[in-house]
Amino acid sequence: MAKKASSTMVKAVALDSNLLLKILIGLLFICIGIQGCLGNNDNGLYRAIDNEAFNIILGIVLILCGVLMIIPSFFKGINNAYVKISLGIISIVWILVIVFSDFVYGLKGVNGSEWFYWLESLIYHLMVLLPIIKVTVPSIKK
Repeated sequence: MAKKASSTMVKAVALDSNLLLKILIGLLFICIGIQGCLGNNDNGLYRAIDNEAFNIILGIVLILCGVLMIIPSFFKGINNAYVKISLGIISIVWILVIVFSDFVYGLKGVNGSEWFYWLESLIYHLMVLLPIIKVTVPSIKK
């Protein structure tokens, strides 16, 4: 029997929790990027910028970062420097989303029971931030 060539570009991948986190975070940022390209200002980051051309550019960057987070898990040959840069951008952007969504716009006119909705939103954003950090820190240390 002849051996198969090992020069394939596709990686053998086992599904583990870190891989699943990378895929989900990558998809999240692809979706956020698409929102920016479509001119959707529901995201606190795009609402804060309020510049359609810049939102489109940021949207394209976020789509690329999301793709660069997912693709290296399945294909060989992607420069690790690009992955590190995209992970850094993703971390910074999510922190900016928290700042703008939860503090700049989130605290406007909050009173009474609305504090619980604000707190819930903040907790959701922090729940996304922790996996981003969990995926980013080991990748940057490589």
